[in-house]
Amino acid sequence: MSGLACPIIDLNSRRLLFDFDGHTEVKISATYKALLVQPSARSFHILQHRTRGLPLPTIEYFVGGGTLSSAITADPRFKLVGAVEISPKLGAHFALEHPDVPLFQCDIRDLDPGDVPGAAFMFASLPCTCFSTVGVAKKGLKAASELGDDGDLFLSFVHHVVAHMPLAVMVENVPGFFGPNAIAGRALMAHLERLGYHVHCFQLNPWEEWAEPQDRKRGVMVATLFARFYPSIPMVPFTGTAGDFLDAPDPVRDRFEAEQIRNCIAGREAHMKRHRAAGNGFGFSVINPSSSKVPTILRSYWKINCGPFVACEGGVRLLRVHEIERLMGFVPRKGFTSRSYSTAVEILGQGVQTRIFKQLIQQLGDFLEHMIETGRVPAPPRHRMFN
Repeated sequence: MSGLACPIIDLNSRRLLFDFDGHTEVKISATYKALLVQPSARSFHILQHRTRGLPLPTIEYFVGGGTLSSAITADPRFKLVGAVEISPKLGAHFALEHPDVPLFQCDIRDLDPGDVPGAAFMFASLPCTCFSTVGVAKKGLKAASELGDDGDLFLSFVHHVVAHMPLAVMVENVPGFFGPNAIAGRALMAHLERLGYHVHCFQLNPWEEWAEPQDRKRGVMVATLFARFYPSIPMVPFTGTAGDFLDAPDPVRDRFEAEQIRNCIAGREAHMKRHRAAGNGFGFSVINPSSSKVPTILRSYWKINCGPFVACEGGVRLLRVHEIERLMGFVPRKGFTSRSYSTAVEILGQGVQTRIFKQLIQQLGDFLEHMIETGRVPAPPRHRMFN
């Protein structure tokens, strides 16, 4: 462009690159009469994690009661070395479930990344109140979903990712978090891509594709330093019934439990009748053993303000804790014997469907193990979801 000769500098020298053995890429900076050749930050951390090998130290953020933690600890290639949770009530239950895992019971905004152990895998179930349709309507955040009191937590999480540069990052939330109009999800993915991560997001359709009784749709993002990870989707719809997860009918117990909530149900029916007269579509769902789908169980289910209720002798009853555990695929180590019904339902209602995430964690473990051992990207699965 200037008419001056542009020299070609050949860096393909075994003598020059000997010190970079094992690295996947180098960064070249040029100044007057000098070239600075060094491993990229991405390459440095890949080599560091590959050298350490398996199991991969893992930190889980926003652990709740540990419904996702059990999916992580079920795979021996991951070792849970830290957990972060702000709620004392939920943190206390997590501590019962995982007494050997250090728990940082605090606001992630106040947690210095240097205070937590080094991690090769980070998982975050970011609070979804500010991003879910129900939460946005309840808090009056329509058209401003990122303005809630916890809508900025993804920034603190990214701060931890930057400090540790793990091999893989997984984030789950409501599908809207990763939607085209969502600021938080798009900003999170853009930050990770700038750090050198290969990012892929997809939606879980449990009832249609994962043979789950609940259709609790979730958005999932996976970012890895190696290459883009694609999950294998079973593409198997649920063909069973709710009765596969419910207790066998017990007329005496069912009638007693139905009588306990009879007045609440009557009040709800009167409330819905007024709304129907006003043209509103308020209602609650009722299932029975032959139902082919179970509506999503919310964390506020214990308040008896929404379904699904179970049709039984004497009316309808609430789902029992162990029935919800079966529906969610969560088998607690300690059980909820030391917790009230409301706390147990809150933990399960805001948790993940453990059976699905066990499969996702296992697939990610296969991918990372293959990359650590061979350095080559495995063949993509047959059924996969693209961005």
